[in-house]
Amino acid sequence: MSAPRGGALPELAGGRLSTAVVSDILDDLGHRDHVLDPAIRPLGDAAVIAGWANPFLVAEVDEIPADPYTGEIAALDDISPGDLVLIAAGGSARAACWGELFSTAARVRGARGTLIDGYCRDARVIAALGYPVWCRGMLPLDVKGRLAVTGWRQPAVVGGLPVRPGGLGGADAAGAVGGAAGPAREAGERALGKGSQEGGGRDAPPSRAATAPAHLTQEGRLPAPFSFPA
Repeated sequence: MSAPRGGALPELAGGRLSTAVVSDILDDLGHRDHVLDPAIRPLGDAAVIAGWANPFLVAEVDEIPADPYTGEIAALDDISPGDLVLIAAGGSARAACWGELFSTAARVRGARGTLIDGYCRDARVIAALGYPVWCRGMLPLDVKGRLAVTGWRQPAVVGGLPVRPGGLGGADAAGAVGGAAGPAREAGERALGKGSQEGGGRDAPPSRAATAPAHLTQEGRLPAPFSFPA
């Protein structure tokens, strides 16, 4: 089941949590596998983002369809404000499955960013748009007749990490993180609450000390993590 969406939560989390803090919390709770493949890197200067997971399923194809880009257009049209688009392309190097036009469409619809288990193109234009993208690298090849979007808002594996639609995920210069630790909305709010209480105020990002293991804290417990839900 998808977690309830909260309009302000991704913006708050993106401004006040880091993947290092989230990773430490997940480790302490016993969830050791919670990051995308570190080969998936930010395109240009890394933003700090958070959003509701919207996985796109991508498959390799061998023929140019009579009506190309049908799946891509439908998936982009379904993006909601606050979505974090995750491209499950299995690392395919057949083509770049994201570029200028997709970034423009996603940005207009209010997406927070895109994490691609595959390749991207139009890096200079995307940087000028200010739209955050993480990917495995750059390719000039178009998807037509090479890759196709076959589904969206469906469970997927992205960069080796199982993800579900509607979960809260985040990324920064260190990479992208998620985990299987309960409803994402509650997890994000509790992690943010911990940062507000111990990180020096509402507008200050929490330090790693604020989310240290229980034996290093006065309170003796940790909040639930900022995560993709199980």
